[in-house]
Amino acid sequence: MLKGKFAVLSLAAAALLCLQIAGVDTANSGNVSPCNSSATGPAGVVFACPQGDGDALNVLGLTITVTVLDNVGPGSPIPGIPATDMWLISCNDLLNLCNGSSAITASAATDVNGQSTFTGDIAAGGCDNGGVRVVVQGIVIGAGICADPCVAVKVRSADFNANGTATDAIDFGFFTAGYPVNPAVNDCRDFNNDTKVDVVDFAKYTGHYQHTCS
Repeated sequence: MLKGKFAVLSLAAAALLCLQIAGVDTANSGNVSPCNSSATGPAGVVFACPQGDGDALNVLGLTITVTVLDNVGPGSPIPGIPATDMWLISCNDLLNLCNGSSAITASAATDVNGQSTFTGDIAAGGCDNGGVRVVVQGIVIGAGICADPCVAVKVRSADFNANGTATDAIDFGFFTAGYPVNPAVNDCRDFNNDTKVDVVDFAKYTGHYQHTCS
């Protein structure tokens, strides 16, 4: 249920980019290659809120590093890509990203090595345990065609039904159903990733009462 308002190249178009290697005689084409580029990060769970005041990735030790390379041969670094041209999407398309690509952007422009990081929080509703992918200038890194798995960061929000408002009546009904839960494996209500849904998660949930997409 991804509602971000931006264009992502189709897998077929991304595949063509991967094949546009022969005949290119420039040192750096400036064209982002989904197959040469990569995104890496540790596994974990991050709590998100539509208002953008959830947990920051770097605080949880979940910083995501992206290396952006072009489509020349094995790929040359592309420096200077603006931070706002790099963002995250959910792998299973189950998040409502508030304000589209601005829900979370990179921390800085790419450096001389074509690298940048994602360190902030995600303004989103919904829950996606499938992980996240990086999008650079409309191109999904890896794009599902390069044997490049999703970064294993699960995103869980207090806005369970992804309607843009956290902890409303519908969300409350979802959170309290069967409460407490132990063990809770891949449970969207386990915000701190301790395999339990308990008072700690409830406190985090209530702390974002009626927070909305800004």
